[in-house]
Amino acid sequence: MERARVLYRGGHTFAIPAVSLGIIPASADRTIWPLEAFYVFDNRLVSVETLTAEINVTAPGEAHDYIKAFGELSKSAIFGASARTLISDAVRALH
Repeated sequence: MERARVLYRGGHTFAIPAVSLGIIPASADRTIWPLEAFYVFDNRLVSVETLTAEINVTAPGEAHDYIKAFGELSKSAIFGASARTLISDAVRALH
């Protein structure tokens, strides 16, 4: 798969304003375990992926709950060089 080659080649930098990639290590302490994948676009739109559908959440109260969950998950995540090291170690472990 072409996307997988990016990981194997390494040395790539992706700079997208207002986007950060955090990795939650398997060993991290968590205060929350989400039941589904979700993406926070801003304080008005959250996209939730369930087993059978994608749901766009726009109700302010519901969006706030996901934003709060995202904040809690971010506390367990690692970023930058630490995240790159974790990903690189995982890729090496596959070989």
